[in-house]
Amino acid sequence: MPSVAAIVDTAFRLFVVAELTAKYIALCALVVGVMGYWVSGSNVRRSLRFQGMILGSCAALVAIFGLSAFYDLVAYVMGGSGFLPPGWPYGAVGASELLPIAHAVSGMLSFLGLACFSLGAALWAVGSPYGQTRTRGYHGVTYGLVMIGVSMGGTLFTVFASVFTAL
Repeated sequence: MPSVAAIVDTAFRLFVVAELTAKYIALCALVVGVMGYWVSGSNVRRSLRFQGMILGSCAALVAIFGLSAFYDLVAYVMGGSGFLPPGWPYGAVGASELLPIAHAVSGMLSFLGLACFSLGAALWAVGSPYGQTRTRGYHGVTYGLVMIGVSMGGTLFTVFASVFTAL
């Protein structure tokens, strides 16, 4: 059976690839939107389409950077302040056999959720208002937020369980 660190590392590598892909898609959409808006001239319909592409790609970039920074901040506050044991949550050794599995699943959910959110935000930004790309992007954002919420909820539950059992 692979170790907890190996499972979480695999999910982290997938997240890094997905996040970089989403950033490049959003940056390309921003460049295309700016160039298209500049070239559109007096055609109002084309101008509005490229304005939407600029706004959507900027929102995707802010969401990608913002969510990643927020998740890093929460992980630092919970793990870097000395309140929790070293290596928590993904390297902590527990007395139970299920605890490492729970930590691995939490780590995988967090990184896969960030990957789904990043790609979903980029696809949502470049999709047409009623197109399939935008719908898939919306679902990617939703699924990513759900996975991140479940991961954070499980992590917070283990913190509160350890605090209340120590009382």
